[in-house]
Amino acid sequence: MSHEVFCLRELKQKLSCKIDSIATARNLFFLGTSDGKVMVYEVSLQNRDAQCVYIHNSKHKLPIRMIIPIVEKGILLVLAGDVIAVHQLNHITHAPLDSLPEDRLPEMNTVKGTKDIVTLHVKRQRGIFSMAVLQRKKITLYEYRDQLSEFVMVNDGFLLPDGAKTLLWVGKNIILGFRREYVIMNVLSGATDYLYPTGKSGIPLLLSLDPVPEVLVGDENKGMRALHDGSLVPGRSGMSWSSIPTNATYIHPFLLTVHENNCMEVRLPFFTAHAEASDLSPWQTLSLKGADRISQRPFADFDASLPKEATPSDALRKDISILLSSNNTVYLLELLPVREQVLALASLNCVEAGLILCQLCANEVDQATVDSLKTQFALWSFHAKKDFKTAMLRFRDANVDPRLVIDLFPGFLTKRARETWHPPKEYTRSLDTTDLAMDMRSAITAFLDYALPLRREYATEEKTVLAEAIDTAIMKAYVVMGQEQQLLSFLAEENFCSLAESEVFLVDSEQWVALITLWHFYKQNHKSLALLYTLGTTRERVLLESLLTTSFSRGNLPFDTEFLHILHLLLANSLGKSSSNSVLSDRRDRRANFIPQSVMMRILDEIAVNADPSHQLGLLRRCVSVVTTITYISLLSWDEQEERALVEQYSRWILANVSPRWSVKMFPVTEIQPKHYTTVLRLLSSDMSDMGDTQPHERRAEWLSLVFDNACNVKIDASIHDAYFQSLVHLLLSTFSQEGDGDNNEEKKERSRISELHQRLENFLRLSEHIDISNARNLLEQPNLRSRMYAERAIIYRRLELHEEAICMFLYEAKELQAAQEYAKHVGHDGQDAFQVLLRLLLHPSDGCTSPRLDDVIEMLNTCEGVNLLTALPMLPDDTPILPISGFIKRSIRDASARSRSAAMNASILEARIRQAELKIALERSRQVVMDLGTCCAVCEKKLRPDVVFARFPNGVVVHQACMEDEHICPITYKDFRLGIEPFARGAL
Repeated sequence: MSHEVFCLRELKQKLSCKIDSIATARNLFFLGTSDGKVMVYEVSLQNRDAQCVYIHNSKHKLPIRMIIPIVEKGILLVLAGDVIAVHQLNHITHAPLDSLPEDRLPEMNTVKGTKDIVTLHVKRQRGIFSMAVLQRKKITLYEYRDQLSEFVMVNDGFLLPDGAKTLLWVGKNIILGFRREYVIMNVLSGATDYLYPTGKSGIPLLLSLDPVPEVLVGDENKGMRALHDGSLVPGRSGMSWSSIPTNATYIHPFLLTVHENNCMEVRLPFFTAHAEASDLSPWQTLSLKGADRISQRPFADFDASLPKEATPSDALRKDISILLSSNNTVYLLELLPVREQVLALASLNCVEAGLILCQLCANEVDQATVDSLKTQFALWSFHAKKDFKTAMLRFRDANVDPRLVIDLFPGFLTKRARETWHPPKEYTRSLDTTDLAMDMRSAITAFLDYALPLRREYATEEKTVLAEAIDTAIMKAYVVMGQEQQLLSFLAEENFCSLAESEVFLVDSEQWVALITLWHFYKQNHKSLALLYTLGTTRERVLLESLLTTSFSRGNLPFDTEFLHILHLLLANSLGKSSSNSVLSDRRDRRANFIPQSVMMRILDEIAVNADPSHQLGLLRRCVSVVTTITYISLLSWDEQEERALVEQYSRWILANVSPRWSVKMFPVTEIQPKHYTTVLRLLSSDMSDMGDTQPHERRAEWLSLVFDNACNVKIDASIHDAYFQSLVHLLLSTFSQEGDGDNNEEKKERSRISELHQRLENFLRLSEHIDISNARNLLEQPNLRSRMYAERAIIYRRLELHEEAICMFLYEAKELQAAQEYAKHVGHDGQDAFQVLLRLLLHPSDGCTSPRLDDVIEMLNTCEGVNLLTALPMLPDDTPILPISGFIKRSIRDASARSRSAAMNASILEARIRQAELKIALERSRQVVMDLGTCCAVCEKKLRPDVVFARFPNGVVVHQACMEDEHICPITYKDFRLGIEPFARGAL
């Protein structure tokens, strides 16, 4: 890549002296000669010429090896031979000499302790200037003291093997370059660690890249970027050179290297990680015969950071840069404005390089240019590199119009947004569907990461067009990705999706549940239920225009046995795994929790393995319509007249065809107020034989079971209790004819269902306080029911205290003595004696055809608990043998004796506790306090006056009542005099 970064301006030709060192400070440059002179030149940036303003003759008369100006401290370090002299750096111009001191660079002092100096390096860190001096076999560290205006030695103990050629500060440590290797030294301990080899050339190269916290390390034919801990920068951080540089410098953000083939190469070292392998050539190559050296920055500034937008544009451009050729010609290196370079790179389609330049020099490029380049880079990353994540991040950084990003995805941008948008000329290119097909998932994933946080910023009335475009694009992205759960959650909350375009897109994609969710949010209840009815009764694809004209035709698809079997399995796997109220968890905030269509499809794939593949899509549509209708109607409010009318209109086809176990979930008892129960029962009791096969009493019984839910004493009208009772009875009566004795699965399920219904009826009769028991008795004693309702009739007799009728029922109708005994035992728990009635009926049957059952009586006396000895013995015949009932007599006497002893013990314990309480009261009443006139309060130490209320604790402490914090705790010893667990708990805390 060829790109102009610097231009050379000749300042001085063929100076007559031998120059050993160069340096710059602001618009001055310094030349150090071999005869001990320091020549100062001032550069006029307007005229592009240089004028010598001063020549300083060093008193040391040694070659000037290094010159380091530190403008911040007003000093100039001059290395003459092995002497480091500190000069005062005055403001030098070409003004008349009489206005300046005679010596313009007076020497203030020299650095002590230097000998056999190889090189030195200065850094600024936390405002302190430190200098590391590499001598032949050791390193000496110095710090500059403002009070003394000199460098003071802080460490002179770092010994090194001979052969170190260069050193460089890296943060708090130092990297040393030997002929064969680089090592890093810890300046606190002096320990060194090997880093990497120098290369076959044996010429180490170290260069600080601050304000970037990195360092350049020279290898055989390349340069490598390393961090301050010595580790190499991850990735491709190397730069190949045509030849080993003879000199190098860093002018942020460029690296300049001088080579022996009469050229100077310019690179952006931070671009190597992004460049292709075939594009590692220098950004610029300047041909200059005899190019020798470039001025270095005076010190490593670790206090500097990468410039930001608010940083002054000249923050890193205060010092000029010069190049010296072998014939002592001086050239000025002028950096072209960074903004012009960025624009030039953009015109060459090198947007990645331009963006890196913008990041490194944010203070030298205006924000509009940066945003434009970021946008171009994002488009390039999207189209060329297919790096969609990076593209979206750059779009976000550039704050581009979201319509530009949405338009990258064919068909995502809404018509309204397109009509109101005028894209820039360079951004009009969009991808074809075929171009994006292979990477669609990764592209849309990156787009969702971009769009979801962005939509909150545009969710205002002033930005409705953009908000609509963003939300509609998000909806389409979820559909394309197949992320239905996220799609439903998105549509169920507040959104700005274009309703018209979203409807068409979702219908084309056959995302029926998502469409219903969208319509539910916008309260399109009539359209939603009409769509679901059409899908469920025709299984055909729906035209939106014909929805509201759909009529309830009798020619619709029937709910045949095969479909009902599949549907019930689906309902059991979807609605049956969650409570009936889980669907309504978000009803109050209008959010619907519909079962995803993909979930239903997965369940159907598992249960409908034998279904005709050609009917799979139609089967899915019908199942989706049934399940979603049940959920949708359950979300409608019965307090709204319009919604209540829709419930009555669109719930019938579900009630008539779907098992009541699932269909009644459309009427959630937690959301319907008792005042609407009559309306619900009327709807459930409607004749729907022309639409389906379910029976009214089945629907009533199933829904009322949800109403009562084992809590029958709810405050609802008594007629509801009677309706539930009658529905259960009719439901049981209808199942009696279907009951069989076989062992196949269907008959077992039917018997289990009948047993469950019996249990529900028994629980209801046992707990309901509002049912008309007399009417219930009359109903159950009818000839077609009395022989199948023994347990239910027993509950009614027990509540009416008709124990004799209940026992007669068990003895003479059911012929179950054990059941009669169990009944008598349960009645005994209520404090009544039903065993007396049972004994009488066994010994003196009332049916007139049964003989006395003395053996059963004797067995009952010996085995049943609760028979009263005093009432049972007189009822036995006079000729009853004693031996068979001796066990009963002994047990009864033993139990009576035990009860007597227990009562006596309880009475004695109670009497003892009463006596203890009386003694304690007497003891407390006998307590007295004896005190004299000089008694003082133990807390405030003031005397106790007769007219002041005081308190005495059991340990003898007497205090004022006002000085007492707690009447149970002594304020002196803090002992708690209460009895019980509280004092122990207080002590534990």
